Amino acid sequence: MSDKQVKFTAKDLVNKQFTPDVKGYDADEVDSFLDEIVEDYQTFNKLLANTRAYYETLEKENRKIKEENKNLRLENTHYKQRLGGIKEGTVVTSENIDLLQRIKKLEDALYKAGIDPSRIK
Repeated sequence: MSDKQVKFTAKDLVNKQFTPDVKGYDADEVDSFLDEIVEDYQTFNKLLANTRAYYETLEKENRKIKEENKNLRLENTHYKQRLGGIKEGTVVTSENIDLLQRIKKLEDALYKAGIDPSRIK
């Protein structure tokens, strides 16, 4: 963002007093003040444009993160359904050992057939 600072507040603009001149206010003083106001508006416009660009970037990132989160939730649900039949607990039983041995034999057969079981979804 810009290092330039805004010179005026709304109160400054409302309370600005010009020096009276014979024909009214001093034209050079008014012109100088208006030039500074224009410069402030240009600064505001740059700040606003930068803020909008930053906001749009954050919105894009937010949408991307939400989509990734949605996909991870779906994947998590898929794995919960797929692995839901596995018994809870840390007790090793003969049934678990038998299942592990059967899985090992199936994996070995897949490897011999040229298929990597870890890549099967």
